[in-house]
Amino acid sequence: MDKFWVERRESGIDNKKALLIFPHWGASVWPYKWLAKYFTDYRITIYQCPSSLLSSDIEATFRNFDLLESAALSDIKRLKSEGVRDFSFYGVSLGSVMAFRTANILAFADGRANGVVVNLSCADFPFAVWNGSATEPIREDWRERGVSYSEIDQAWSYLSPINNLQRLKETKILFFASKKDAVMNSPNVMDLADTLASSFPKAEVYTNVFLGHYLGGAKNFLRLRTMRKFLDKP
Repeated sequence: MDKFWVERRESGIDNKKALLIFPHWGASVWPYKWLAKYFTDYRITIYQCPSSLLSSDIEATFRNFDLLESAALSDIKRLKSEGVRDFSFYGVSLGSVMAFRTANILAFADGRANGVVVNLSCADFPFAVWNGSATEPIREDWRERGVSYSEIDQAWSYLSPINNLQRLKETKILFFASKKDAVMNSPNVMDLADTLASSFPKAEVYTNVFLGHYLGGAKNFLRLRTMRKFLDKP
């Protein structure tokens, strides 16, 4: 397996509010560079890494997420030293896992994060990998090696969005969900949607009941005006 790496694309370096962007699994950076142009008054950091971020290698996946998390937290520390005090986070699909986690860690340290926007996500990360349509090759390798769900859950449950909400009660959270999402698993998606809608006073949930993961995610990706208005709210 190739060496794991994290690459950053930064823009708006003179701005004093930041938006950290975590793309979807194996994403090209260009759609996110295009999205960044809509947020020209933000200091943008786009994180790009190889698709090996998530694999059937349980320990390697743990290490890869740890490296991505460390990179983001290091950047937050650096940006603070440069006068940035307003941090928001945007994650798409697999990227939503890190958007929630880094926002929760920041809120634990500072008492607040400005906002979190997620396009496609779920409550339970290990459950999504164990059941989702996009991760069948990973599960096939696990079946051949006799890996159990309990092993996955024990190793990766700390990454689950539902376990990274503790400090975000007063954070603005915008969730674009697709009810027919077979990648994240529909009941798993709705568990997160219901939790945010019922227990997080500053959360807004938009649920597409017709489109699945890919078409729904593409449609949600274009809702830049909604994202912008949401992050700009007090």
